[in-house]
Amino acid sequence: MDTRADPDMPVSSDAAERPVGRWCAAALLVHDGRYLMQLRDDKPTILLPDHWGLFGGTVEPGEDAAAAMRRELAEELEWRPRDLAAFTEMTLLLPLNPPRLDRMSFFIAPVTAADLAAMVQHEGADRRLFEPAVLACEKRVAPWDLAVVLMHAREAVLFGRR
Repeated sequence: MDTRADPDMPVSSDAAERPVGRWCAAALLVHDGRYLMQLRDDKPTILLPDHWGLFGGTVEPGEDAAAAMRRELAEELEWRPRDLAAFTEMTLLLPLNPPRLDRMSFFIAPVTAADLAAMVQHEGADRRLFEPAVLACEKRVAPWDLAVVLMHAREAVLFGRR
């Protein structure tokens, strides 16, 4: 008897051999139905240079994802969220050479106009608020971040929440 959630989903025989990569935390910073995104620096040494992505970073040893998220927001934006709630988590097999398995923890943090005005950005080339449909049309956006923004924006429809 097959006990997988989806028996039609292929299972790789080399799953145990995949190099485990990073554990990252990222924030959905939401203001009036729009999402604050960071334009990543255009450095060839980083993953997805010159792409829009959520603010966040690596979970350090000894940290949990929420603590890492709070630290990253303080470092990158000099901002400390009043409310930070876990939203979703995913594991990605990045098609790098060699492939890398990354864990991503996503959080929601509402921001006010005053929060946005007070933020001081220390990482990335720019920041901008995007409506989900506009973000989906961007040519350079981190695909996993876009997926989570769209999931959050359509949460009521997708998951029957009102």
